Amino acid sequence: MAVAATLCPTIAVAAQENNAQTRLAPVTVQADAVIGADEPTDGYATESSRSATKTDTPLIRTPQTVDVVTRDQIEDQGALTINNALRYTPGVFTGLAGSSSRQTTVSLRGFPGGDVNNTFLDGLRLQNDAGAYANIQIDPFFLERIDVVKGPSSVLYGRAQPGGLVNFVTKKPQAEQQGLLRLYGGSFGTFGGGFDITGALPDESMGSYRVVAKADTSDTQYDVVESESYTIMPEVSFNLAEDTTLLLQAYIQREPEGGFHGSVPYDLSVSSARFGRTVDDEWVDTSKDFETFDRDTDIFSYQLTHAVNDDVTLRSKAQYTEVDVDLEQVYQNGFTGNGAELLRFATAAKEHLKGFSVDNNAQFDFATGAISHTLLGGFDFQRRENSVRYGGAAATTLDPFNPNYDNAVAGQASFAPQDNRETSQLGFYLQDQLEWNRWNLVLGGRQDYLKREYTVGGDDSRVQRSDDAFSGRAALLYESSWGVSPYVSYSEAFNPSAYAPSSGQISDPVDSDQVEVGVKYQTSGVEALFTLALYDLTQKNVQQRTGVTPVIFTGVGDVESRGVELSARADLTDRLHVIASYSHSEVEYQDNVTDDGLNVRAGNTFVRTPDDLASAWMSYDFPRGINAGAGVRYVGSSYANSANTRKVPDYTLADASVSMELGEFVNALDNTTLRVNANNIFDKEYVEACFSELNCYYGYSRTIIASLDYRF
Repeated sequence: MAVAATLCPTIAVAAQENNAQTRLAPVTVQADAVIGADEPTDGYATESSRSATKTDTPLIRTPQTVDVVTRDQIEDQGALTINNALRYTPGVFTGLAGSSSRQTTVSLRGFPGGDVNNTFLDGLRLQNDAGAYANIQIDPFFLERIDVVKGPSSVLYGRAQPGGLVNFVTKKPQAEQQGLLRLYGGSFGTFGGGFDITGALPDESMGSYRVVAKADTSDTQYDVVESESYTIMPEVSFNLAEDTTLLLQAYIQREPEGGFHGSVPYDLSVSSARFGRTVDDEWVDTSKDFETFDRDTDIFSYQLTHAVNDDVTLRSKAQYTEVDVDLEQVYQNGFTGNGAELLRFATAAKEHLKGFSVDNNAQFDFATGAISHTLLGGFDFQRRENSVRYGGAAATTLDPFNPNYDNAVAGQASFAPQDNRETSQLGFYLQDQLEWNRWNLVLGGRQDYLKREYTVGGDDSRVQRSDDAFSGRAALLYESSWGVSPYVSYSEAFNPSAYAPSSGQISDPVDSDQVEVGVKYQTSGVEALFTLALYDLTQKNVQQRTGVTPVIFTGVGDVESRGVELSARADLTDRLHVIASYSHSEVEYQDNVTDDGLNVRAGNTFVRTPDDLASAWMSYDFPRGINAGAGVRYVGSSYANSANTRKVPDYTLADASVSMELGEFVNALDNTTLRVNANNIFDKEYVEACFSELNCYYGYSRTIIASLDYRF
């Protein structure tokens, strides 16, 4: 990290003036700085993360499951979205909305209710509104790594989904001058390009800069739907003093065309029994003259770090976010009763979201006798306000086997008065990481104060609710001398759910707790980490989304998730890189529920919750700059309704990539790389998940993308 790098020269001079025993300390500090969580990743395996503890902690000494998707993995697998980048991560399911690219949808440990409510950017919550369209889509081209933290994490982050969180870590300015130009194109008329340039400021002592930009367009795999986006992320890191750094960053994104987000009934996608056939995976239920998804996203942030001395570090970071969305779309709403003919309705939305978050903490490194401590104390504040106007109009019916995508809506949508939704949170947290004789104990607690307020524009009626919650964590790990680290942990979380229109009242926050036991293994001489974890996670007062449009949440009581996860990430040699994972989960309702169309019995399982996930990917660097990679992904069956009477079948997909350094063959093309990625190479047609029997989502069809990189 920047502070550690600044301190290293001072530490080294002090070491030369002391005895041999003292000289051991700077060696350790220097090594941590090289492989630390704030440095660029290299290969598929990394050794440290900040996301689980907010301190730079080696993964082998972190008593919690943390999976890291590195920059090299993102590149080798050709991931164009976050959903794509997470497909080889155990316990993570990103097929909640199929191949829709409008939002990042991540289910962790079997809890799909989080959808867009468990994502963070550089350690600060992305201010998504789970009951709205104004959600933030981060492009993986701008990221250095993606940290996936499993289990409840409210002890440091406040409101959080019980299955865990996903932290997007952006690329940061580097002192060494580097540059990348990229062009790519492929399936479905996809074309794009970008650049990534970093280096020292004109006065090198002042700091460094980085500018990352990208633009792309695609006809998408769907009929009559396109996508188009333009993004730029300028950054400047200032060395304000020898022990103080300030990073300023902006993430500015314009998406005049947001792709498709629609669904297909079960009897037209998963099963052909009712009508004798199904529709293809490019089918849509919308209308090309009433299809708009225009989203503008602006995120401005700073990160300030000050090392008071060798043992005390102060950190402050903040983000301000604005998101504007204009939407027009036609959705199917079930069968008319005339054969396969579908009812449809038109919906429209205008949303303006503003969010602010700030996190301040102090880290103290000290010892009490033989016990070393890393003590972290801090507070954070978050506020989000979303002003929304929703409208609708009548739409024509649709013959799914002979669709007419023209003139489905007569006239303009009629908008209701503006509604406002506000959420604010203030939290205070304290954590101590104790180490003694290879034992690592983590103790933490946090107190949160939460306020939610909703105003209905039609009659200016207002409902509000204030809550407070305490969350705790205790975890113990033993790091053996032969690389094996068994651990056990207990953690708690709370999360406010969206308001329930069916009752008009704001629901109680959702509470959760988890017990996890596991073991980690890190071999000597090889960059690798192997993890086995078993968990028992219970979520209380669960609010399940039971309506797509309009959004409706219904209380379903308690839900228990039990499972096992195995993962392996290894750079076995300088040439061979491997990722493998498996997870099995059993997610069950604990209560009987019959509200809002649900027919749940205790012991039933959530929809969109595959019981098994498995994947493996291998990449090998051949001579003369040639690299080849191949992977396979398995997703187990899931249920399509809350009664658990209809299933979505399991499926297996294969991916591959090949790249070559063209300079190895033509001198004039030195520093130029050609890469081809193929996902779902056998073009399997499959349904990823069903929200209900009326709303199922096809997965990605075969996609082949070729990219040309020039580095300078």
